[in-house]
Amino acid sequence: MHDIPIDHVMTPDPATVSPQSSAAEARRLLDSNVINHLPVVEDGRLVGILSSSDFLKLHLLDGKLPIFADATVSQIMETKVIVLRETSTLLDAAEKLSIGGFHALPVVDRKKRLVGMVTSSDLIGELVSRLDGQRAG
Repeated sequence: MHDIPIDHVMTPDPATVSPQSSAAEARRLLDSNVINHLPVVEDGRLVGILSSSDFLKLHLLDGKLPIFADATVSQIMETKVIVLRETSTLLDAAEKLSIGGFHALPVVDRKKRLVGMVTSSDLIGELVSRLDGQRAG
């Protein structure tokens, strides 16, 4: 796994939102795509990530936040994002996911443009596939 390129398992061109998108729009996008993480992109570059759990912030602040109904992605997204480079390997991804306790990581090029997403499920699927291949061989 140390030399397998990340693009072997990543989802290319994932669904994205902008910082100005409404939180409601982002929630619909998460639900309709059956995903838990949305990269936040502005002018083609990754500026944050939004996860299903970020919506807990809105629910916890409901009634305390006067703009609850009009919340934007920029108000609830995480801006300190750990990323993988497009030159990363599956081992790089596994290390970052396990050490950081993450379930998904954006993959970016050298200009911080989003090129894909990798999830822990992607890595587990690849591992299972390889183990099945070894067992059969």
